[in-house]
Amino acid sequence: MAEPVLDLFGFRKPRPPRRVMIRAADVGQAPGLKPGWRTTRGGHFVCPRCGHDAEWRFDLTETEIRAGVACPICNPQPAEVAHAHLS
Repeated sequence: MAEPVLDLFGFRKPRPPRRVMIRAADVGQAPGLKPGWRTTRGGHFVCPRCGHDAEWRFDLTETEIRAGVACPICNPQPAEVAHAHLS
């Protein structure tokens, strides 16, 4: 973990590591809306770092498609966060 940095107002909390985002390799629309969907837009997502293929994901806005989705392989979740729903 990074050392705390002393600045003008005291110690700053170290920043968390940057997330690796998977990017849209192809963008398109679903053939129709499913119950609960807001939009038919979606994309085929691939991670540029590890090559993880997340297949097609739909019900995303244009902004969500452009920003990407966090890669589940490159960004492992801590055990307490990953299993919080089980308790």
